[in-house]
Amino acid sequence: MSNAYRRLRTEMEPYLKGLNRKLRSSRYLAPAQIESYGLEVRDHLHTFKEDEQLNGSFVIIDYLYGQAKGDGQWASLERRFNQFFDTITHQMYESAFSKSKKLKTRFAKTLGSSFIASMEDEHAPYPRLFYTFMKTFSTDQIDKLDHYFYEHDMKKASRSFSITMSYFFLYIGKESYAKTLMKQAQPLTSDEAVPHLSLLTHRERYEQVLSWFDTFFPNKTDKLGVLQEYYDQSASLHHSSSIQYETWDRWLKAPSFKRFQTLMSHYSEQQKALVLDYLLPPLERRLFSEANKLVYAQILIQYPDYDRMQQYFLLHETNPLDLHEQKQQLLQQLVQEQPALSLPVVHQFIIRLAEKRTRKYYVEAAEYVEKLASIYKRMNKTERYQQYKQALYKRYQSYRAFIEELKRREPIIHMDS
Repeated sequence: MSNAYRRLRTEMEPYLKGLNRKLRSSRYLAPAQIESYGLEVRDHLHTFKEDEQLNGSFVIIDYLYGQAKGDGQWASLERRFNQFFDTITHQMYESAFSKSKKLKTRFAKTLGSSFIASMEDEHAPYPRLFYTFMKTFSTDQIDKLDHYFYEHDMKKASRSFSITMSYFFLYIGKESYAKTLMKQAQPLTSDEAVPHLSLLTHRERYEQVLSWFDTFFPNKTDKLGVLQEYYDQSASLHHSSSIQYETWDRWLKAPSFKRFQTLMSHYSEQQKALVLDYLLPPLERRLFSEANKLVYAQILIQYPDYDRMQQYFLLHETNPLDLHEQKQQLLQQLVQEQPALSLPVVHQFIIRLAEKRTRKYYVEAAEYVEKLASIYKRMNKTERYQQYKQALYKRYQSYRAFIEELKRREPIIHMDS
């Protein structure tokens, strides 16, 4: 723990105590309330210097977790606190940490350090946070974390840490080390093994998949449940090598949608699915380039993956006013096919636009409010929209021009019409 961290924690002590009381004030917190508290934390942290914003996020997580664990309340608070930790980390990553290479690097390093520091604590929030964000890290950040992790003795690590760290090493191709770490968590449940076996299967590492089954689920006469498909596919295809991944590795150096279509045209549907699972994660680490973003959007339009669409807009599109036509098409596809998944995106776009505090952004924000109303109406959640609208008016009551724009559109977006 650095001196800067200690000083900031001391300075934030009154705020931390108030936040702790607020999060514990009721027996149940709705997702909307957690989101609202997360926005308040984001606004508070934005009053600090850039470096302190990063430390402040981890101070909040450490304090709240430490208090709940210390007074024996973690079991009852775990779900809401983990949701809150997810919320504030995503909001700070989106609004601050992802804005520059320097901050993204510091975020990756700090999260990795916190992950290591809590390795013996089964209930620590950092394994799940690391699992969530590791795929957003650049190749250089992944390499540095790999070297950093390799220096630590993990023999006494908790199950949650071992499983998450195992997935990290599997993700970067260190299959043997990943398997060794996974052995520390035995016996495994099927759900705990799914991400690993899914990754190996999608990379056509069929022989390795069968080896994992031999190690962790040796009694094949038992029903394998959700793992059955991975075993069956690997048992039948582990000798095949029909996809030339070297070609796709070269494609990743200069992604082109036209070349992608040409290469994909020769594959079966199953092979296409395998290629997409191989390509999309490394392509997602290259979305700092606008050209790569457009290729990624075109791929998702042709081969829809709605969870990936949602995450793309939440993590990589910071200016909704300047969406390329293909990105607009991708968003419309998400809204049309998976309205529930589109809601966080539209909510976030409204906030980003409104907080630009100029007329042209207010107009665009109001258009997204109109879009939001239609989504809620399609989902038969008009009451939820009315609650959101009231909260929106209250939050931005001092933004006179924005409120005027919303009221001007009121006949259009009225849910009962």
